[in-house]
Amino acid sequence: MTRVMDAQFLEDATGRRRQSSRATRHAVRSHLHAATYDEDTLENAVLPVVPHDVGRKTSPRPHRAPAPGRRGGFKVWKTAFWKRRRRLWAERNAAARAIAESD
Repeated sequence: MTRVMDAQFLEDATGRRRQSSRATRHAVRSHLHAATYDEDTLENAVLPVVPHDVGRKTSPRPHRAPAPGRRGGFKVWKTAFWKRRRRLWAERNAAARAIAESD
């Protein structure tokens, strides 16, 4: 990585947090991996303390507000059940109209 790319990366706060948390996770894993071979080291292990949580996951995005004029929730009328039901209603109404017109 060149210095220009490094400077661009460090200017980004999110990128900086990602980089530091990855570095911390790597350091902790390396430290614990090396400590597994020595019981005394494992008992006296002091893991690095940083402002980032060691296994931190990002939060999901907040829900967007629906566009004006839109209803919230699941579009029930688009399910196969309602599509079948609407077709049956349309056929029944067409048959009723045909009977009414024939009279």
